[in-house]
Amino acid sequence: MSAPDRRSRFPASQARKGGRSGDAPLAIVERPATLMQVTARKGRQAELAAAIGKALALELPEAGRVASAADNTALWLQPGSWLIEAPAGQRRVLPASLTQALNGIAAVVDQSHGRCIIEISGAEARAVLARLCRLDLHERAFAVGDSAATLVGHVSCLIHRADGETTCFRLLVGSTFAEWLLDEITAAAASYGWSFNSAGEAAA
Repeated sequence: MSAPDRRSRFPASQARKGGRSGDAPLAIVERPATLMQVTARKGRQAELAAAIGKALALELPEAGRVASAADNTALWLQPGSWLIEAPAGQRRVLPASLTQALNGIAAVVDQSHGRCIIEISGAEARAVLARLCRLDLHERAFAVGDSAATLVGHVSCLIHRADGETTCFRLLVGSTFAEWLLDEITAAAASYGWSFNSAGEAAA
């Protein structure tokens, strides 16, 4: 039996604003999504790529990269394994359709309840993350579409650059560590000011 659907990983009492008041506070948003991990069976990686292309019109990216098409995104996890991010509304249909499309080609695991997406954006997004991780996040070193597994604060995350114009980064984290990660981010952003919207609010 699957876990009960939870729109948000954060309690309703979670603070919505904090830190110093400013003209451009850091925007922190929990993004609802359907998350599917697909791992090619031995010797069938090319078949997996072709099947994903046919099913989702999505090209599987190389190591350290993210690829998007329409409403779907693929993130490289490790050799032969990717995370497919789709709209939250696909949660009831995508697991079954991918399992059928990839039967015998890949293992398919629904990670929608196991992982959480926290998006941070704003003029100071890079500066805040620089306080929390050792990656060089300057656009020359970490461009739109780049991704990396790293520690943010004390939490292991998969981070990728989602947008250049708004300096937007997305962090994928285990759901049980989501509140801890949010605390780390808001503490680092206190000198700039921040606002937070949960997935329930984003979907409302």
